[in-house]
Amino acid sequence: MEAIDPVQYAIFALVITVAFAVRGAAGFGGAAVATPLAALVLPVHLVIPVVASLTLFSTAEYSAHNWRAVDWREMLRIAPFLVAGALLGLYLFSQLDASVIAQGLGLFVIGYAIYVMVTAGREQGSPRRLPWPVAAALNTVGSLVGALFGGASSPFYAMYLNALRLSRHAFRATMTMIILAQVVLRIGGYASMGLFDATILLAFVIGLPFMLVGGRAGDVIADRVAPLTFNRMVGVVLLLSGLALVVK
Repeated sequence: MEAIDPVQYAIFALVITVAFAVRGAAGFGGAAVATPLAALVLPVHLVIPVVASLTLFSTAEYSAHNWRAVDWREMLRIAPFLVAGALLGLYLFSQLDASVIAQGLGLFVIGYAIYVMVTAGREQGSPRRLPWPVAAALNTVGSLVGALFGGASSPFYAMYLNALRLSRHAFRATMTMIILAQVVLRIGGYASMGLFDATILLAFVIGLPFMLVGGRAGDVIADRVAPLTFNRMVGVVLLLSGLALVVK
């Protein structure tokens, strides 16, 4: 891993603060914001494992307190597809050049940004039960995207869970447990590749307190900024970061 200078770490700390403030305020998008922005100044093969590790910490606490609300029957049904998607994503991550992953991440984040801005403030219609092959595909692709690009997999899981007609609490608890499960799979895969060297561990230690600060800031933002305005702002940030990665 190439040497990282203090200025890069400072920018990384700022990115982590902003990204997890977004997650705290909007309930989504921590990794989706952190990964493309941090990848502008740090190697993508460093950013993705570090952000995954920080996401593990940020989701574990919520899951520990809300595990009873998880729809465990659905978790068991989709478990094979989460594993299959993670394994395929990890394989592609290990085989593709870092520049290819960074540009692919940029293109994917542009699409995700457009999705965020288009759906911001939109009322959810009555969900329909998805055919099982569609549900399986959504969970497989979501897990693959998370492993390969380090984030922005939530829309796939949200489409699946929305069709289950869960209560709001059960929806959030199950979504968080899905993310937690696939992050654990991803971290295991990254570790088996030998990615967790001293540089990545240092970046994680630096990022951890800023993740906590960002989460607390997100709670404040949530009470002061209209959700529609905030989600559109997130979409613009993601769009710009995705474009920057494509032309980097």
